[in-house]
Amino acid sequence: MLRDCESVVATYATDVLVLGAGSAGCVIAARLSEDPGTQVAVIEAGPAAWREPWIRIPAGFARLYASGKYDWRFHTEAEPGLDGRSIHWPRGKVVGGSGAVNGLVFLRGSPRDYDRWAQSGARGWAYDDVLPFFKRMESWDGPPSEERGQDGPIHAAEARHVSTGAQAFIESALAMGYKRVTDFNGAWHEGAGPMQMNVRKGVRSHSGDMYLWPARNRANLKIMPDRPIRRLLFDGPRCVGALVKRPAGLERWEARREVVLSAGAIGTPQILMLSGIGDGAHLQAMGIPVQHHSPGVGQNLQDHFLQRMRYRTKPCGTVNELWNHPLGKLRMAARYAYDRRGPMSIGAAEANFFARVLPGAEEPDMQYLFVNFTVTTYDVGPDAHPGFMFSGSICRPESRGTITLRSPDPDAKPVIRANYLEAAYDQHLMVEAVKYARRIAAQVPLAALIEEELTPGPRATSDEDILAHIRRDGGTVYHPCGTARMGEDDFAPVDPQLRLKGVTGLRVADASVMPLVPSSNIQPAALMIGERAAAFLRAGA
Repeated sequence: MLRDCESVVATYATDVLVLGAGSAGCVIAARLSEDPGTQVAVIEAGPAAWREPWIRIPAGFARLYASGKYDWRFHTEAEPGLDGRSIHWPRGKVVGGSGAVNGLVFLRGSPRDYDRWAQSGARGWAYDDVLPFFKRMESWDGPPSEERGQDGPIHAAEARHVSTGAQAFIESALAMGYKRVTDFNGAWHEGAGPMQMNVRKGVRSHSGDMYLWPARNRANLKIMPDRPIRRLLFDGPRCVGALVKRPAGLERWEARREVVLSAGAIGTPQILMLSGIGDGAHLQAMGIPVQHHSPGVGQNLQDHFLQRMRYRTKPCGTVNELWNHPLGKLRMAARYAYDRRGPMSIGAAEANFFARVLPGAEEPDMQYLFVNFTVTTYDVGPDAHPGFMFSGSICRPESRGTITLRSPDPDAKPVIRANYLEAAYDQHLMVEAVKYARRIAAQVPLAALIEEELTPGPRATSDEDILAHIRRDGGTVYHPCGTARMGEDDFAPVDPQLRLKGVTGLRVADASVMPLVPSSNIQPAALMIGERAAAFLRAGA
C-alpha cells in the first residue's frame, strides 16, 4: 500500500481550501475572496497557463486535444457496447479545468433538466432555484431577456462566423417544420440556430481567465498550481485539509473553516476513495482504511454519446478546403488576427439543432451539432476533400457507468467504465437518430451541397447495420458527470447543500454532483454549481 511515503516539507493554513481550479473551483475561489476577511487557497494539479494562445483561440481546442497538453489523458476501459474500444476522455489539467480546453459550446440544457434534479432528490435545485445563478455568472451578448445575465464574468454570444454549410443546416431544420431558435439558453425551444459559445470578442471566456485572473492579486487569495492532490486529511469525522505533491515533497494544507473538493467527475471520486470515502469493500480491497462507507461514490457515471454523420461535399468553404490549401491556414490566421472572425473564431460547432426523434417524445431527445469539417480523429486533422459533418447526441442517456480505483497509488489512472449503449433505449434512439439525420441531409439546402454520405455510408441500411456501425464508430461528447451525486436518499454521497454526508467540513462542487446529465452541454451547469457553492459557503448554509 502506498500511503504518504514522502515527508511533509511545509504546512500552510487558510480559512477555505478549494481543491481543484477547474470550472467550478475558479468560481468558488474568486467569489469567496471578494470578502477580505476570508482567507482562500485554491490548489490545482496543472499549470496556470494564463496566456496560452491555443487556450484563448476558440479553434485551438482541436490542437490541444491532439497534443494532449493540459490534459489528464484519461481513457475508458474496453467498452463492451463499442466493440471493445477504449475511448479517450480528455479532461483539463490546467487552471480553468476542462472549460479552458473544451469546444466552447455554451448551452444550459432544458429548464426541465433542473426540475428533474429536484424531483430526483436534489431539493432546491429546480430551474427557478438555479436560474439566478446562471444569470449571475454570464454576460449575454444578445437581446435582453429575463432568462439571461448581463453583467457576469463569463461572456456568451452566438457564433460570429456561420459558414455556408451551417446556414444550410439551419435552413434544412426549418424545412422540416422546426423554428429558428433565437436563444437556446432562454425559455426552452426546440429547433435550430447558430451555436452559442463562451467567447468575448472572439477569445475564449472561461472561469480561469474571467473569475480567477482578475482576483489573483487579492491579499487573501492564494492560487497554487502544479500541486497534484494526494488525499484529504481528517481529524476524526472532520475533514481538515489535504496533502498535495511538490517536487521537494508533500505540502500539508489545512482549512480552518471548510474544504471544497472541485476536482471534476473523475478526479473527485478518485480523491474521495483514496481518502477512505467510498464503498468499504472496494477500499479494503485496495488496502485503504475506510474513513466513511459511501457506496455511491464513483457510481451513476453519465456521459452524452454521439455518432458523427460525415459528408463529402462540393467546395463550399469548409475548413477541409482551407486547411489543405497552400495559403489556407495563413488566410484563416490573418482573418482571425484582423477582426477575430472566420473559422478560427469557432469552437467545436457552428450550429445547433434540438429535435424530437422518437414518436411521442415530450421534448427534444436528440441534439445535432454542425461542424464545418470532417475528421476521423483530431490527432490526424481535417480530411483532404471538402466536407462537413453533424453529430447526433442523446440528450438524456439511460446507460450508467462507474469510476473505481486501479490501485491505492494516487498517480495511477482510475478505472473508467462508461458502459455506453448498455441501455436498450440508447441503442434504439441512436439508430433512429441516424435515420433522422439522413432526413435532415435530404432537405434541399443541405442536399444541394452534399455529394456523398461517408459515414455510416449507404451500405448501412438496416437497423442492425446502423447499430453495428455506431458500435464501431460512435464516441463521447466529453460530458462525464454524476459520480458523487447530490440527493436526499442514503445512496447519494452529497446533500443538496453540497456537503459530503458522513463527514463534516467537506463539500463537493463540480460536475460530479449532478444527479442527471443536462440534456445538452454541462459547462454552464458546472459554473452555476460553483456560484451556488460560493453562496452556500458565504451564508454558512
